Amino acid sequence: MRVLHRYIITEFIPPTLLAFLLFTFILIMQQIFDSINLLISKGVGFSSVINLLGYTLPSLLVYSIPMAILTGTLLCFGRLSSDNEITAIQASGLSIYSIFFPVIVLSFIVSIFLVSFNQEIAPRSYNEFRKLYYEIIQTNPVLKLEERTFIDIKDYTLYVEKIRHKKQKLTGVIMYEMKKDGFPTLITAKSGKMVTNQNRVVFQLFDGTIQQKDKQDPNRYSITYFQNYNISLDLARTPPVKAKRIRQMGKSELLQEIGKLRRDNIPTHSLEVEYHQRRSLAFSPIVFCLIGIPLGIRARQKGKSIGFGLSLGLFLLYFFLLVGGITLGEKGIAPPMLAVWIPNLAIGIVGIWMIYRTTK
Repeated sequence: MRVLHRYIITEFIPPTLLAFLLFTFILIMQQIFDSINLLISKGVGFSSVINLLGYTLPSLLVYSIPMAILTGTLLCFGRLSSDNEITAIQASGLSIYSIFFPVIVLSFIVSIFLVSFNQEIAPRSYNEFRKLYYEIIQTNPVLKLEERTFIDIKDYTLYVEKIRHKKQKLTGVIMYEMKKDGFPTLITAKSGKMVTNQNRVVFQLFDGTIQQKDKQDPNRYSITYFQNYNISLDLARTPPVKAKRIRQMGKSELLQEIGKLRRDNIPTHSLEVEYHQRRSLAFSPIVFCLIGIPLGIRARQKGKSIGFGLSLGLFLLYFFLLVGGITLGEKGIAPPMLAVWIPNLAIGIVGIWMIYRTTK
């Protein structure tokens, strides 16, 4: 029996690791492109970029690990079934459940690991990401700006044609200052520069104009030409790092916040949904294993394409059910715990039923 279990594990682990690397790479690809942009175009230090990427990874593993378990299960039992190894094992007098046992146990161990990972490690990592990004923005606030994009900064709307992030130089600057009297002031400049001064940023504009409408006669306006013009804006100030988002809160912080709000008779649906969602996602590997075993056996096809295709479709279904459950829970239509466990219950029950049918 030990030899059989060892053999099943050796068939299960390689495709699972392959799927884990593939799905993690797919999920982190956008962050890689953003990091390259920060490094090359915006002049952020290499160590800071690597740290940002590292802090992003745990939030992605929350999804890539269950997807890998599902794909590994499908590929493992699909190959065993297509080569008639499952039939041979049954013919030798061994129970078919002995084939499922090692994969189910491994999936359960992964789920237990993900409970603490989802509740503590992933939120803490996201919190560190936010802190580091805040520090980078404080030292280089020009990172907030994007070329050819209008952004609102307090009473100003800012547009920049071209940005040289490393030197904090701007080209083709347009600024609208919205005033209380309803008449905007238009400021244009051929070029400019950003200078950080503690919690404020000074826009040094060169070779431009200031156009203002006459308050008495809106049909008339004045144009002032300038060679140098400085505007001080509170661009560097971002929300305090101490003000944590729900995603940044660990298990104990969520429970404390829920208790505090309940004492004040304030609804806690969103916080409860987040707390139970982390546990629900943690146990998704065991659920995917239960549904993956019978689907893999029934697929009876060699090759990895069928396994990856089925796993992607199942995970999309799972995510669809999860989003629906989150919506029900946050709106108070269903209890938060029940709402976010809907995908696990639905897919798990179907998986157990399919295993039962497969063994008959």
